[in-house]
Amino acid sequence: MYSVVMLAPILQSLLTTKADELAMQAKFFQRRGKYTPADFLQALTFGFLKRKAAPLEALAQPLGVSRQALDKRLEKSTTANFCRLCLLQAVKHLVDVQPATAPLLSRFNGAYIDDCTSAWLPDDAADEFPGTGGSDPAHDAKARMKVLLRWEITAGNVCHVGIHKGRTSDHDAEAEAPALPAGALHMADLGFADFERMQTEVEQGIYVLSRLPAQTRLHLGDGTDLPLAEQLAAWRKEGVKAADITASVGNKKRASGRLVALACPADVVARRLANLNKDAKHRGRSVSARQREMCHWTVLFSNIPGDWLSAQQLWILYRLRWQIELLFKRFKSEGGLAQSNSGKRYRVESEWYVKLLGQVIRNWMQLLRGGPLCDINPVQLGRVITDQLPQIIDALRTGQGLKQALAKLEQELLKVRPRTARRKRKTAATIAAQGLEELALTTLG
Repeated sequence: MYSVVMLAPILQSLLTTKADELAMQAKFFQRRGKYTPADFLQALTFGFLKRKAAPLEALAQPLGVSRQALDKRLEKSTTANFCRLCLLQAVKHLVDVQPATAPLLSRFNGAYIDDCTSAWLPDDAADEFPGTGGSDPAHDAKARMKVLLRWEITAGNVCHVGIHKGRTSDHDAEAEAPALPAGALHMADLGFADFERMQTEVEQGIYVLSRLPAQTRLHLGDGTDLPLAEQLAAWRKEGVKAADITASVGNKKRASGRLVALACPADVVARRLANLNKDAKHRGRSVSARQREMCHWTVLFSNIPGDWLSAQQLWILYRLRWQIELLFKRFKSEGGLAQSNSGKRYRVESEWYVKLLGQVIRNWMQLLRGGPLCDINPVQLGRVITDQLPQIIDALRTGQGLKQALAKLEQELLKVRPRTARRKRKTAATIAAQGLEELALTTLG
């Protein structure tokens, strides 16, 4: 079982000796100063963990320097490179957590979810991190960083963090992620729909589960080749509420497996159409007939055998992908990712890296209480971790008592009680964990 015995040496190494080694690689220091690279990393990482919008004065205080001196250090490209190397080093550590018991996931060698988020950068970073252009910094910043995160949700490991240019497509970012093990379940959203990659994973013994874009073509065993939306329209005209067929999907490249289509209730269709029209208006585009047809259905592609999981169980499983959306939401709302008090390029870039590193470390600490599928409120766990940070920081700084500080944290985390079970609409995590088969059609949104 994962415990402080495993976590303590990981933290001790990453935030002390390994940090100093990476600093030499990044040429972080030209000469020895008032603080070591490890001191710097700890001050920023834990400073932002305690206070997501921490001012420079608060970050500089444990280093014994002025805010001006710290600001000057953060303006250097070598500082950003050092913080980035430390983040990438952190995600190499996979903690051996006891996987959550989840009957719907029991056949798979891990369940991996990929998703991307983005963070703005000052305009002068556009040479290295070009965005999509435009004047709205919330959507169209000239400089933007895209972050691909891979999360294994049974054990809770953050397995991969990819740093990319803002213009990088989701499937191009995913192409640089490490290969998954045979028998793994791989879930991703529409932006990752790459049929060549899907077919390669199928041939490697990996199970894929993905939604399909509107422009997908459908290839049936009898030689039929038509747009997916056209087949969906025909089923809707015939009154079909659910379809589960063997087929190939794709345009130039194809993937073979199961196509599952579940008709959506009228209120879900109306909500999807409203969101589609709103997005199209923002982008200055028109909505196609294929896109409108897709709003009437939840369409999934998978190579998971039908005698393993029914069509409804596939949808229950796919709903677990929402867990990574909640993770990104916590990164932003509680970790302060994409929020900065500065407009300086390398300071902002460094801030994103150390805030992501802080969230990886917080995830390690939360796992002392259990994985993502344990029905424990992560916000409550985060508050407990924040309360216990001073003792952990002091132990790292002095080199003594880290195991004891983490053991105290574990004791406090174990006091957090599970959430009260919902009587009506259960969460996807609860359904997957309990192996329930019921599915309210109103959840198909």
